[in-house]
Amino acid sequence: MPHVHSTEFRGTPFNSRTAPLNVNMRWIAWDIYHVVEVFSDAATELRAIRNDAAVLDMSPLAKYNISGADAERFTNYVITRDASKIEIGQAYYTPWCDHEGKVVSDGIVFRVGEDAFRITGDPSHSWLMQHVDGFDVELDDVTHDYGILSLQGPKSRAVLETATADDWSGFPFSRVRMAKIGGMDVEVARQGFTGEHGYELCIAASDAGPMWDAIMDAGNDHGIRPAGFIAEDIARMEAGLVIPGPDYTKGGAEDERGSSIEVDAEFKSSPYELRMGRFVDLDKGEFLGRESLRRESEVGTETAMVGLLIDWSDLSELYIERGLSPIVASIPMWYPAVVIKDGARIGRATSITWSPAAESLAGFGFLQIDHCAPGTEVMVEVTVVDGFGSVNARVVELPFRELRRAKSSLRL
Repeated sequence: MPHVHSTEFRGTPFNSRTAPLNVNMRWIAWDIYHVVEVFSDAATELRAIRNDAAVLDMSPLAKYNISGADAERFTNYVITRDASKIEIGQAYYTPWCDHEGKVVSDGIVFRVGEDAFRITGDPSHSWLMQHVDGFDVELDDVTHDYGILSLQGPKSRAVLETATADDWSGFPFSRVRMAKIGGMDVEVARQGFTGEHGYELCIAASDAGPMWDAIMDAGNDHGIRPAGFIAEDIARMEAGLVIPGPDYTKGGAEDERGSSIEVDAEFKSSPYELRMGRFVDLDKGEFLGRESLRRESEVGTETAMVGLLIDWSDLSELYIERGLSPIVASIPMWYPAVVIKDGARIGRATSITWSPAAESLAGFGFLQIDHCAPGTEVMVEVTVVDGFGSVNARVVELPFRELRRAKSSLRL
Protein backbone atom coordinates (compact mmCIF):
# COMPACT_ATOMS: atom_id res chain seq x y z
CA MET A 1 0.00 0.00 0.00
CA PRO A 2 2.31 2.90 1.03
CA HIS A 3 5.39 2.89 -1.24
CA VAL A 4 6.74 4.15 -4.53
CA HIS A 5 8.21 2.21 -7.46
CA SER A 6 8.61 5.02 -9.98
CA THR A 7 10.64 8.21 -10.20
CA GLU A 8 7.33 9.98 -10.80
CA PHE A 9 6.01 11.48 -7.57
CA ARG A 10 2.99 13.69 -7.08
CA GLY A 11 0.52 15.12 -4.62
CA THR A 12 -3.07 13.90 -4.60
CA PRO A 13 -5.96 16.04 -5.91
CA PHE A 14 -6.39 17.27 -2.31
CA ASN A 15 -2.76 18.32 -1.94
CA SER A 16 -3.59 22.04 -2.16
CA ARG A 17 -5.65 21.62 1.03
CA THR A 18 -3.64 19.02 2.94
CA ALA A 19 -0.18 20.53 2.39
CA PRO A 20 -0.87 23.82 4.28
CA LEU A 21 -2.26 21.77 7.20
CA ASN A 22 0.81 19.52 7.34
CA VAL A 23 2.78 21.94 9.52
CA ASN A 24 5.20 19.25 10.66
CA MET A 25 5.93 18.20 7.06
CA ARG A 26 5.16 14.57 7.84
CA TRP A 27 4.61 12.86 4.48
CA ILE A 28 4.50 9.20 3.49
CA ALA A 29 4.71 7.64 0.04
CA TRP A 30 1.68 5.69 -1.14
CA ASP A 31 2.24 4.33 -4.63
CA ILE A 32 3.30 7.33 -6.78
CA TYR A 33 1.60 9.80 -4.44
CA HIS A 34 2.51 11.36 -1.15
CA VAL A 35 -0.10 11.70 1.60
CA VAL A 36 0.07 13.24 5.05
CA GLU A 37 1.38 10.83 7.66
CA VAL A 38 0.03 12.80 10.63
CA PHE A 39 -1.46 16.30 10.87
CA SER A 40 -1.37 16.84 14.64
CA ASP A 41 -0.93 13.55 16.47
CA ALA A 42 -2.21 10.12 15.54
CA ALA A 43 -4.05 9.55 18.83
CA THR A 44 -6.12 12.73 18.42
CA GLU A 45 -6.90 11.89 14.80
CA LEU A 46 -7.89 8.33 15.69
CA ARG A 47 -10.26 9.67 18.37
CA ALA A 48 -11.92 11.83 15.72
CA ILE A 49 -12.47 8.74 13.56
CA ARG A 50 -13.90 6.81 16.51
CA ASN A 51 -15.91 9.53 18.29
CA ASP A 52 -16.71 12.37 15.89
CA ALA A 53 -15.85 12.74 12.21
CA ALA A 54 -12.64 12.75 10.20
CA VAL A 55 -11.60 13.07 6.58
CA LEU A 56 -8.88 10.86 5.11
CA ASP A 57 -7.27 11.25 1.70
CA MET A 58 -7.65 7.86 -0.04
CA SER A 59 -6.99 9.18 -3.54
CA PRO A 60 -3.99 6.90 -4.24
CA LEU A 61 -6.29 3.88 -4.43
CA ALA A 62 -6.05 2.50 -7.95
CA LYS A 63 -9.25 2.88 -10.00
CA TYR A 64 -10.03 0.81 -13.09
CA ASN A 65 -13.10 1.12 -15.30
CA ILE A 66 -14.27 -2.06 -17.02
CA SER A 67 -16.75 -1.58 -19.86
CA GLY A 68 -18.04 -3.42 -22.89
CA ALA A 69 -20.34 -6.28 -23.82
CA ASP A 70 -18.36 -8.74 -21.66
CA ALA A 71 -17.85 -6.42 -18.68
CA GLU A 72 -19.88 -8.63 -16.34
CA ARG A 73 -18.33 -11.87 -17.62
CA PHE A 74 -14.77 -10.51 -17.30
CA THR A 75 -15.36 -9.04 -13.84
CA ASN A 76 -16.90 -12.34 -12.76
CA TYR A 77 -13.81 -14.18 -14.02
CA VAL A 78 -11.24 -12.08 -12.15
CA ILE A 79 -12.97 -11.74 -8.76
CA THR A 80 -14.08 -14.45 -6.33
CA ARG A 81 -17.60 -13.10 -5.77
CA ASP A 82 -20.50 -13.32 -8.21
CA ALA A 83 -20.47 -10.11 -10.24
CA SER A 84 -23.83 -10.99 -11.83
CA LYS A 85 -25.46 -10.33 -8.44
CA ILE A 86 -24.08 -6.79 -8.12
CA GLU A 87 -26.85 -4.31 -8.85
CA ILE A 88 -26.29 -0.96 -10.50
CA GLY A 89 -25.42 1.41 -7.65
CA GLN A 90 -24.09 -1.39 -5.46
CA ALA A 91 -20.54 -2.21 -4.34
CA TYR A 92 -18.99 -5.54 -3.32
CA TYR A 93 -15.87 -6.04 -1.25
CA THR A 94 -13.90 -8.90 -2.81
CA PRO A 95 -10.47 -10.44 -3.22
CA TRP A 96 -9.08 -11.42 -6.62
CA CYS A 97 -6.80 -14.43 -6.94
CA ASP A 98 -4.26 -16.09 -9.22
CA HIS A 99 -4.69 -19.60 -10.64
CA GLU A 100 -3.31 -21.09 -7.42
CA GLY A 101 -6.02 -19.42 -5.35
CA LYS A 102 -3.61 -16.94 -3.75
CA VAL A 103 -4.85 -13.39 -3.25
CA VAL A 104 -3.45 -10.90 -5.75
CA SER A 105 -5.19 -8.04 -3.98
CA ASP A 106 -8.51 -7.09 -2.45
CA GLY A 107 -10.76 -4.09 -2.82
CA ILE A 108 -14.17 -2.82 -3.91
CA VAL A 109 -16.03 -3.57 -7.14
CA PHE A 110 -18.74 -1.06 -8.10
CA ARG A 111 -21.39 -1.68 -10.72
CA VAL A 112 -21.86 1.68 -12.40
CA GLY A 113 -23.93 0.49 -15.38
CA GLU A 114 -25.41 -2.58 -17.04
CA ASP A 115 -22.11 -3.20 -18.82
CA ALA A 116 -19.78 -1.12 -16.66
CA PHE A 117 -17.85 -1.82 -13.46
CA ARG A 118 -15.11 -0.09 -11.51
CA ILE A 119 -12.49 -1.77 -9.33
CA THR A 120 -10.57 0.09 -6.61
CA GLY A 121 -7.71 -1.33 -4.57
CA ASP A 122 -3.96 -1.87 -4.76
CA PRO A 123 -2.56 -1.32 -8.29
CA SER A 124 -3.39 -4.40 -10.40
CA HIS A 125 -3.49 -3.02 -13.95
CA SER A 126 -0.83 -5.32 -15.42
CA TRP A 127 -2.40 -8.35 -13.76
CA LEU A 128 -5.87 -7.50 -15.06
CA MET A 129 -4.50 -6.91 -18.56
CA GLN A 130 -3.03 -10.42 -18.57
CA HIS A 131 -6.56 -11.83 -18.57
CA VAL A 132 -8.52 -9.62 -21.01
CA ASP A 133 -7.91 -11.87 -24.05
CA GLY A 134 -11.14 -13.47 -25.15
CA PHE A 135 -13.31 -10.82 -23.56
CA ASP A 136 -15.00 -7.91 -25.34
CA VAL A 137 -14.00 -5.31 -22.75
CA GLU A 138 -12.10 -2.08 -22.34
CA LEU A 139 -9.97 -1.61 -19.24
CA ASP A 140 -9.15 2.01 -18.41
CA ASP A 141 -6.88 3.18 -15.60
CA VAL A 142 -8.58 6.32 -14.24
CA THR A 143 -6.59 6.48 -11.00
CA HIS A 144 -5.31 10.01 -11.61
CA ASP A 145 -8.65 11.38 -12.81
CA TYR A 146 -10.40 11.29 -9.45
CA GLY A 147 -9.81 12.07 -5.81
CA ILE A 148 -11.31 10.02 -3.00
CA LEU A 149 -12.06 11.66 0.33
CA SER A 150 -13.10 9.23 3.04
CA LEU A 151 -15.50 10.75 5.57
CA GLN A 152 -15.52 8.50 8.63
CA GLY A 153 -16.93 8.47 12.16
CA PRO A 154 -20.22 8.36 14.05
CA LYS A 155 -20.99 11.97 13.06
CA SER A 156 -20.12 11.45 9.39
CA ARG A 157 -23.77 11.20 8.37
CA ALA A 158 -24.56 14.51 10.05
CA VAL A 159 -21.66 16.12 8.16
CA LEU A 160 -22.83 14.65 4.85
CA GLU A 161 -26.40 15.79 5.42
CA THR A 162 -25.21 19.31 6.14
CA ALA A 163 -22.98 19.32 3.05
CA THR A 164 -25.68 17.97 0.71
CA ALA A 165 -28.81 19.38 2.36
CA ASP A 166 -30.26 15.90 1.96
CA ASP A 167 -31.40 12.98 4.13
CA TRP A 168 -28.99 10.01 4.20
CA SER A 169 -30.66 8.01 6.97
CA GLY A 170 -31.89 5.26 4.63
CA PHE A 171 -28.67 4.89 2.64
CA PRO A 172 -27.39 1.33 3.23
CA PHE A 173 -23.84 0.01 3.45
CA SER A 174 -22.12 -0.78 0.14
CA ARG A 175 -24.45 1.36 -1.93
CA VAL A 176 -23.52 4.22 -4.25
CA ARG A 177 -25.40 7.32 -5.34
CA MET A 178 -24.66 10.74 -6.78
CA ALA A 179 -24.95 13.95 -4.80
CA LYS A 180 -24.18 17.66 -5.02
CA ILE A 181 -21.59 19.06 -2.62
CA GLY A 182 -20.70 22.70 -3.05
CA GLY A 183 -22.50 22.59 -6.40
CA MET A 184 -20.21 19.80 -7.67
CA ASP A 185 -21.15 16.28 -8.72
CA VAL A 186 -19.86 13.72 -6.21
CA GLU A 187 -20.21 9.94 -6.17
CA VAL A 188 -20.96 8.88 -2.58
CA ALA A 189 -20.32 5.29 -1.51
CA ARG A 190 -21.29 4.01 1.94
CA GLN A 191 -17.87 2.50 2.56
CA GLY A 192 -14.64 2.99 4.48
CA PHE A 193 -11.48 1.31 5.76
CA THR A 194 -11.79 2.17 9.46
CA GLY A 195 -14.58 -0.07 10.73
CA GLU A 196 -16.71 3.01 11.43
CA HIS A 197 -19.87 4.35 9.84
CA GLY A 198 -18.65 6.41 6.91
CA TYR A 199 -18.59 7.34 3.26
CA GLU A 200 -16.11 7.57 0.41
CA LEU A 201 -16.56 10.64 -1.77
CA CYS A 202 -15.23 10.26 -5.31
CA ILE A 203 -14.87 13.48 -7.31
CA ALA A 204 -13.16 14.74 -10.45
CA ALA A 205 -9.61 15.73 -9.60
CA SER A 206 -10.19 19.33 -10.72
CA ASP A 207 -13.02 19.74 -8.17
CA ALA A 208 -11.31 18.04 -5.23
CA GLY A 209 -10.10 21.15 -3.43
CA PRO A 210 -13.44 22.97 -3.35
CA MET A 211 -15.20 19.78 -2.22
CA TRP A 212 -12.73 19.48 0.68
CA ASP A 213 -13.65 23.04 1.70
CA ALA A 214 -17.38 22.27 1.56
CA ILE A 215 -17.02 19.13 3.69
CA MET A 216 -14.84 20.87 6.29
CA ASP A 217 -17.30 23.77 6.49
CA ALA A 218 -20.16 21.31 6.95
CA GLY A 219 -18.26 19.57 9.73
CA ASN A 220 -17.47 22.66 11.78
CA ASP A 221 -20.20 21.90 14.31
CA HIS A 222 -19.45 18.17 14.39
CA GLY A 223 -15.82 18.10 15.51
CA ILE A 224 -14.46 17.21 12.09
CA ARG A 225 -10.69 17.09 11.57
CA PRO A 226 -8.31 15.75 8.95
CA ALA A 227 -6.66 12.44 9.82
CA GLY A 228 -3.37 11.19 8.42
CA PHE A 229 -2.14 7.82 7.28
CA ILE A 230 -1.08 6.60 10.74
CA ALA A 231 -4.54 7.06 12.26
CA GLU A 232 -6.15 5.30 9.31
CA ASP A 233 -3.64 2.44 9.50
CA ILE A 234 -4.28 1.88 13.21
CA ALA A 235 -8.05 2.05 12.64
CA ARG A 236 -7.98 -0.58 9.91
CA MET A 237 -5.80 -2.87 12.05
CA GLU A 238 -8.24 -2.61 14.94
CA ALA A 239 -11.03 -3.43 12.48
CA GLY A 240 -9.18 -6.58 11.36
CA LEU A 241 -8.62 -5.33 7.80
CA VAL A 242 -5.49 -6.44 5.93
CA ILE A 243 -3.44 -4.72 3.23
CA PRO A 244 -1.29 -6.39 0.55
CA GLY A 245 2.43 -6.33 1.24
CA PRO A 246 2.45 -5.73 4.99
CA ASP A 247 -0.02 -8.53 5.76
CA TYR A 248 0.27 -10.88 2.81
CA THR A 249 2.45 -11.34 -0.26
CA LYS A 250 0.53 -10.63 -3.44
CA GLY A 251 -0.10 -13.62 -5.69
CA GLY A 252 0.18 -13.48 -9.47
CA ALA A 253 2.74 -11.55 -11.47
CA GLU A 254 4.33 -8.44 -9.97
CA ASP A 255 2.50 -5.30 -11.05
CA GLU A 256 4.46 -2.25 -12.13
CA ARG A 257 3.00 -0.41 -9.17
CA GLY A 258 1.58 -1.55 -5.89
CA SER A 259 3.04 -2.73 -2.62
CA SER A 260 6.83 -2.79 -2.53
CA ILE A 261 7.00 -4.43 0.89
CA GLU A 262 9.08 -7.47 -0.03
CA VAL A 263 8.20 -10.54 2.00
CA ASP A 264 8.77 -14.21 1.33
CA ALA A 265 6.66 -16.05 -1.24
CA GLU A 266 5.58 -18.42 1.54
CA PHE A 267 3.39 -15.58 2.81
CA LYS A 268 1.14 -15.73 -0.23
CA SER A 269 -2.29 -16.41 1.24
CA SER A 270 -5.67 -17.67 0.11
CA PRO A 271 -8.91 -15.86 0.95
CA TYR A 272 -9.65 -18.58 3.51
CA GLU A 273 -6.39 -17.83 5.31
CA LEU A 274 -7.18 -14.09 5.38
CA ARG A 275 -10.69 -14.29 6.87
CA MET A 276 -12.16 -13.68 3.38
CA GLY A 277 -13.73 -17.10 2.85
CA ARG A 278 -17.26 -15.69 2.92
CA PHE A 279 -16.33 -13.66 -0.14
CA VAL A 280 -15.63 -16.75 -2.28
CA ASP A 281 -18.57 -17.99 -4.38
CA LEU A 282 -17.62 -21.46 -5.58
CA ASP A 283 -21.05 -22.02 -7.12
CA LYS A 284 -20.76 -19.33 -9.77
CA GLY A 285 -19.12 -19.95 -13.15
CA GLU A 286 -15.42 -20.32 -13.87
CA PHE A 287 -13.11 -17.78 -12.22
CA LEU A 288 -9.41 -17.45 -11.51
CA GLY A 289 -8.33 -19.79 -8.73
CA ARG A 290 -11.66 -21.61 -8.51
CA GLU A 291 -10.37 -25.19 -8.53
CA SER A 292 -7.60 -24.47 -6.04
CA LEU A 293 -10.07 -22.73 -3.75
CA ARG A 294 -12.57 -25.55 -4.09
CA ARG A 295 -9.95 -28.08 -2.98
CA GLU A 296 -8.96 -25.87 -0.06
CA SER A 297 -12.58 -25.45 1.02
CA GLU A 298 -12.89 -29.24 1.16
CA VAL A 299 -9.68 -30.07 3.06
CA GLY A 300 -9.37 -26.90 5.14
CA THR A 301 -6.49 -24.46 5.54
CA GLU A 302 -3.14 -25.07 7.16
CA THR A 303 -3.02 -21.55 8.62
CA ALA A 304 -5.56 -19.01 9.84
CA MET A 305 -5.63 -15.33 10.72
CA VAL A 306 -6.14 -14.36 14.38
CA GLY A 307 -5.63 -11.40 16.64
CA LEU A 308 -2.62 -11.19 18.94
CA LEU A 309 -2.37 -9.24 22.18
CA ILE A 310 1.32 -8.73 22.90
CA ASP A 311 2.73 -8.31 26.40
CA TRP A 312 3.93 -4.72 26.65
CA SER A 313 5.78 -5.37 29.91
CA ASP A 314 7.90 -8.06 28.21
CA LEU A 315 8.82 -5.62 25.47
CA SER A 316 9.66 -2.95 28.05
CA GLU A 317 12.05 -5.35 29.78
CA LEU A 318 13.91 -5.97 26.54
CA TYR A 319 14.55 -2.25 26.16
CA ILE A 320 15.46 -1.76 29.81
CA GLU A 321 17.96 -4.64 29.64
CA ARG A 322 19.73 -2.70 26.88
CA GLY A 323 19.66 0.54 28.88
CA LEU A 324 17.02 2.08 26.59
CA SER A 325 13.67 3.73 27.07
CA PRO A 326 10.79 1.49 25.93
CA ILE A 327 9.40 2.36 22.50
CA VAL A 328 5.90 1.58 21.24
CA ALA A 329 5.46 1.35 17.48
CA SER A 330 3.53 4.45 16.38
CA ILE A 331 2.46 2.87 13.09
CA PRO A 332 1.55 -0.74 12.33
CA MET A 333 4.69 -2.72 11.52
CA TRP A 334 4.87 -3.53 7.83
CA TYR A 335 7.22 -6.50 8.04
CA PRO A 336 6.44 -9.94 9.46
CA ALA A 337 7.68 -11.06 12.87
CA VAL A 338 8.24 -14.73 13.69
CA VAL A 339 5.73 -16.38 16.04
CA ILE A 340 6.95 -19.30 18.17
CA LYS A 341 5.25 -21.97 20.27
CA ASP A 342 7.29 -24.40 22.40
CA GLY A 343 10.45 -23.39 20.58
CA ALA A 344 9.07 -24.04 17.08
CA ARG A 345 8.06 -21.47 14.48
CA ILE A 346 4.29 -21.61 13.94
CA GLY A 347 3.64 -18.51 11.84
CA ARG A 348 4.07 -14.77 11.55
CA ALA A 349 2.76 -11.60 13.14
CA THR A 350 2.04 -8.40 11.17
CA SER A 351 0.65 -4.87 11.61
CA ILE A 352 1.85 -4.73 15.23
CA THR A 353 1.16 -1.41 16.94
CA TRP A 354 -0.44 0.05 20.05
CA SER A 355 -4.21 -0.41 19.89
CA PRO A 356 -6.30 1.99 22.00
CA ALA A 357 -9.31 -0.29 21.44
CA ALA A 358 -7.50 -3.32 22.86
CA GLU A 359 -5.55 -1.22 25.39
CA SER A 360 -2.55 -3.31 24.42
CA LEU A 361 0.16 -3.80 21.87
CA ALA A 362 -1.67 -5.80 19.22
CA GLY A 363 -1.43 -7.16 15.70
CA PHE A 364 -2.42 -9.97 13.37
CA GLY A 365 -1.20 -13.54 13.65
CA PHE A 366 -1.12 -15.97 10.71
CA LEU A 367 -0.64 -19.23 12.57
CA GLN A 368 -0.74 -22.97 12.03
CA ILE A 369 -4.34 -23.99 12.49
CA ASP A 370 -3.66 -26.03 15.66
CA HIS A 371 -2.57 -22.87 17.51
CA CYS A 372 -5.44 -20.54 16.62
CA ALA A 373 -7.79 -21.12 19.54
CA PRO A 374 -8.48 -17.96 21.59
CA GLY A 375 -6.36 -17.93 24.72
CA THR A 376 -3.42 -19.79 23.16
CA GLU A 377 -0.13 -18.45 24.52
CA VAL A 378 2.65 -17.86 21.97
CA MET A 379 5.90 -15.89 21.65
CA VAL A 380 6.61 -13.13 19.12
CA GLU A 381 10.15 -12.27 18.05
CA VAL A 382 10.67 -8.51 17.98
CA THR A 383 13.55 -6.28 16.91
CA VAL A 384 15.10 -4.12 19.62
CA VAL A 385 17.66 -1.73 18.14
CA ASP A 386 20.38 -4.08 16.84
CA GLY A 387 19.11 -7.31 18.34
CA PHE A 388 16.12 -9.61 18.77
CA GLY A 389 14.05 -10.71 21.70
CA SER A 390 10.91 -12.72 22.38
CA VAL A 391 7.79 -11.44 24.09
CA ASN A 392 4.67 -13.21 25.27
CA ALA A 393 1.45 -12.89 23.27
CA ARG A 394 -2.06 -14.31 23.46
CA VAL A 395 -4.40 -15.32 20.65
CA VAL A 396 -7.74 -13.47 20.56
CA GLU A 397 -10.61 -13.21 18.13
CA LEU A 398 -10.79 -10.43 15.55
CA PRO A 399 -11.70 -7.63 15.22
CA PHE A 400 -10.26 -5.75 18.18
CA ARG A 401 -13.19 -3.34 18.03
CA GLU A 402 -16.83 -3.87 17.08
CA LEU A 403 -17.44 -2.93 13.45
CA ARG A 404 -20.01 -0.18 13.08
CA ARG A 405 -19.60 0.54 9.36
CA ALA A 406 -22.56 -1.56 8.18
CA LYS A 407 -24.94 -0.49 10.94
CA SER A 408 -27.43 2.33 10.79
CA SER A 409 -26.01 5.38 12.51
CA LEU A 410 -27.75 7.72 14.90
CA ARG A 411 -27.32 11.38 14.15
CA LEU A 412 -25.27 12.61 17.10
